[in-house]
Amino acid sequence: MEIVVLIDNIASKPYIAQHGLSVIIKTEDKKILFDTGQDPCTLKRNLKLIGEDDNFDCIVISHGHYDHADGLKYFIEKGESRPKIPIYIHPEAFVDRYIEGRYIGIDKELKECLKRENLILVNDKPRYERDMIVSGKVERLFPHENDPFYMVLKDGTHKIDYVNDDMFIIVEDVVFTGCAHSGIINVIEYAKKINKKVRGVVGGFHLMHASKKYIKMIYDYFSIHNFEFIMPLHCTGLYATKILSKLNNFIYGHVGKKLIV
Repeated sequence: MEIVVLIDNIASKPYIAQHGLSVIIKTEDKKILFDTGQDPCTLKRNLKLIGEDDNFDCIVISHGHYDHADGLKYFIEKGESRPKIPIYIHPEAFVDRYIEGRYIGIDKELKECLKRENLILVNDKPRYERDMIVSGKVERLFPHENDPFYMVLKDGTHKIDYVNDDMFIIVEDVVFTGCAHSGIINVIEYAKKINKKVRGVVGGFHLMHASKKYIKMIYDYFSIHNFEFIMPLHCTGLYATKILSKLNNFIYGHVGKKLIV
């Protein structure tokens, strides 16, 4: 399996960095796009620079935040003549989401366009495909730190947003997580429950604004697990990445990084 980081907060030259995430996963039979970053221009530019085409067999959206989903406009803008690529997404990804008054959900026009796409809705239970497992809603049995997100309901009322649409995928026993809003420990433990084996973890660990106490708990968790590799990206944050880099199985990830596992 080949893993290519397409969009991340950090990039090596000549690639473009962006607050967001997108990872290409290539197996012997399938080419998966996991998340799409926050705009079509960056997605298109990095695809060209990396030398990848856009003939994906499927797209998976980890959750309904703009920095993971709005790059889908790239495919919408190609017009009706393009193939309708299956898009795996949780139904709750379409809610209107905010933090401190700022809209952070999927672009509202894009949400309307997506209704006409080949959506595969994954709700609370895992969806098992031949080459991939889409987690559905993640069990949250271990402590994690929540963000002050909220969503606006159709009647105009506010509700705390726990990002219950947060999903990950498993491909060849490697876990790919978008932001791990469920808590990275919960993500991995649930992955072990639905797949039994985890040999690597790639993606956002959601530690950018985490307390030092929580980051230490994450470090201790990883230090006692014999994963082949971990590659923190995006919302992991520089401080947490520095701490995790002390682990022997740590791999530094950035736009343009290619990993064969």
